[in-house]
Amino acid sequence: MRKINYSNIKNQLINFLQDYLSKSGANGFLLGVSGGLDSAVVATLCKHAAPNSTYALLMPTSTSSQTNLDDAYNLCKTLEINHKVINLDDILNAYKTTLDIKNHHRLGNIMARIRMSLLYDASFNINALVVGTSNKSELMLGYGTIYGDLAYALNPIGELYKSEIFEFAKFLQIDEKIINKAPSADLFEGQSDEADLGYSYAVLDKVLEFIEVNGDNYENLIKNFNDELLINTVLKRVNSSEFKRRMPIIAKIS
Repeated sequence: MRKINYSNIKNQLINFLQDYLSKSGANGFLLGVSGGLDSAVVATLCKHAAPNSTYALLMPTSTSSQTNLDDAYNLCKTLEINHKVINLDDILNAYKTTLDIKNHHRLGNIMARIRMSLLYDASFNINALVVGTSNKSELMLGYGTIYGDLAYALNPIGELYKSEIFEFAKFLQIDEKIINKAPSADLFEGQSDEADLGYSYAVLDKVLEFIEVNGDNYENLIKNFNDELLINTVLKRVNSSEFKRRMPIIAKIS
């Protein structure tokens, strides 16, 4: 992976947040804190950028990991971030009853959109910017819910691969319990990012970085990684999720 000066990155991202906030007219930042690595990094950056106006929602369900909820709460307490816990069960059960949802991934998408709806409602109430927590690996692979966790006003970590987020978190001195946990969106009991993706982020990120630097020529990828299943998996995800990385297309008329 590329060499990164995390001290410079920290300063750049804090400046980015402060500049965006000052130009927006908003009063502060708001994000969902899950107890996971990405939201911990973003919460820490927001706290540095806006010490007195960073806010968080913790939005568990009955199937959420208690460990994640505890870690999210402890992070907010340590950073002295104003936060509120909203249990999603009543809202989620209404969706499940109305739509007869049984598929875990379908339910996960609904859950992600409920969380973003709550964040945007709260952001309107306190005039805050919703800050995204999707890393570059997730964005390139399309591993996120459109109009769910992929909806936000700005994103300070979208140019950092997941492997780099681990290193950045260590630099920011985030609790090792958060750093050492298996990555999970906590959308349902036992859910794991890397199980969903089929490969570890360490493996995926090497391919993604190669594509970013050298392009997606199939022969070059096979020559460098010698794993057809891996290459096909990554290319299919990257190509099929292009729509998630762009604003909706508007028809041109003349």
